[in-house]
Amino acid sequence: MIYLLIIAALLIINFTNIISKLENKENRSNFDNFIIENYKLIFGTAFLFFTIFFWRYSCFFLDFNC
Repeated sequence: MIYLLIIAALLIINFTNIISKLENKENRSNFDNFIIENYKLIFGTAFLFFTIFFWRYSCFFLDFNC
């Protein structure tokens, strides 16, 4: 399960770099503004899907033998 933590940490670092680059950009498009204004919602939704996907296909279920 440590690999999931490493993947999540790398995604957080990458996403934070993208947001800071977009904030420092002088000419922003509407899509850039959308990402900057809603990055918490976007990241939360991605984390939720990531968690559900890996929870479903992992050995965390109590009655499931790996």
